[in-house]
Amino acid sequence: MRQVCGLDVHKDSVFACIINENGVVFQEKYGVLTPELEQLASKLQEYDIGEVCMESMSIYWMLVWRVLEPYVSELKLVNLYFIKQLPGKKSDVKDAEWLATCLLKDLIKGSYVPGDIIQRLRQYDRRISDLNAECVRKLDASLQCCNIRISNYLSTTDSKSYKEVVKLISKGVRDPTELAKAIHKRTVNRCGNDVILASLTGVISETDIDVIRQLREEVELAQRHKDECQSKMDASSASSVTPKPLFGERTK
Repeated sequence: MRQVCGLDVHKDSVFACIINENGVVFQEKYGVLTPELEQLASKLQEYDIGEVCMESMSIYWMLVWRVLEPYVSELKLVNLYFIKQLPGKKSDVKDAEWLATCLLKDLIKGSYVPGDIIQRLRQYDRRISDLNAECVRKLDASLQCCNIRISNYLSTTDSKSYKEVVKLISKGVRDPTELAKAIHKRTVNRCGNDVILASLTGVISETDIDVIRQLREEVELAQRHKDECQSKMDASSASSVTPKPLFGERTK
C-alpha cells in the first residue's frame, strides 16, 4: 500500500505526518538538530516512505532537505501559499496532514530545487555578492564622512584611481594635490581639475586614517575571499561538464 509523508517545517521543529488510503498512520513532532532529523529519516525508512513533501519556510527547509535526501527517493518542496489555502483553524499537525493528503492524491507540484552542484554555485555567488556590497559600502561611507567625494566623479569604486586614493589616505596623506595625482587624466579632463581637487579636500583626522586603513585591509581580504569563491565555482563547473567527443572520434 502506498504511504507518503508530509512535513511542516519551522525554525525549531518539524511536524511529520504519514498517511495512506486508510488515513493517518503516524504523527510526531521532531527537533531540527541533525540527530533528531536522522531519527525522522529512520522513521521514514521504517514505514518504507519513498515520497515526502515539505512546506517551504525561509531557509529552514534546506537543512531538512539535506538530511533526508539520501533516504527518500522523491522529495517535494511546496510553496507556503499552498498551505494558506487550508480551510479552518490552522495547526501545525493539520498542515502536515494536509500536505500528506494532497501528496497522496497527486495534487502537489513541487517547487524547483536545483541539484547539489547548482546549489553550491549559488552559495558561492551569494557570498561574492555579499562581499561586494558590504565592505566597499563601509569604506566609501567613511570617506564621505571625511567629505572626500571622489566616488561621485568616478564610474566605480573598483577603479584603480579610487583604490589609489584610499591607499594614500590610509598612509596618512591628506594633501588634495597629492591625492589628485592618483586620479586618471581622463577623469580630470572630464570633470575639471578644480572639481577633482575640491572633491579630495576633506577633514581627515587620525582616527579616520586608522579606520580607513582597517577597512582597506578588510576590502583586500574580501577580494581574496571572492577570488577563492570564483576559483571554487570554476572548478565545480568544470567537473560537472562531460566533454563531448569530437566528430569522428570513437568512444569506448
